Amino acid sequence: MKKTIITVFTDPMMGLSYESEPILERLQNEYKDTIVIRYVMSILVRDVLDFMLPEERMLDLEEGIKKYNKRLAGICLAYKAAQLTNPDKADAFLKALRHATVLCTRPTTHLEEILRIIRNTKIDEKTFLTHYQDGTAEIELNKDKAFTNSLQIHSLPAYLIQHGDQALIMHSFQYQDFVDAIAKISN
Repeated sequence: MKKTIITVFTDPMMGLSYESEPILERLQNEYKDTIVIRYVMSILVRDVLDFMLPEERMLDLEEGIKKYNKRLAGICLAYKAAQLTNPDKADAFLKALRHATVLCTRPTTHLEEILRIIRNTKIDEKTFLTHYQDGTAEIELNKDKAFTNSLQIHSLPAYLIQHGDQALIMHSFQYQDFVDAIAKISN
């Protein structure tokens, strides 16, 4: 039996991505073994100045943006490192990371906070740090960004729904839109 794959293009710091989790959980519960949900890290920010720290804004604009991008990429890089370390626990790490970012307003761009979440999700910290620092997670993150760009996705969250050779991209937050899309492509 062919499965329907829902690819979620996301960024751990994006609140809207966090808000779509209940819909994805409901789909997972109702469709059980017939769907697979996977996450692609997609660093898309409309106006970087909205998220820059004061010390980043004080720098030359280009240097400040580079510093911000490195900080933001670190949180997406953390997911990729968690995924490389333990694929079965990576999505739990992502949920915990989003929870800490959105609900608890924890400083999840800081490595100490990321490591706290790694320990809480019982992912091997040493292996995680190896992937986080040796470039392997960065290679995987760059693959995610290239995939996002290849589909010309310019806003998040976005979803690629696939079944066999049928596919569609959507940006909805409505459960019924997902149900309709799954029905449409799976006949």
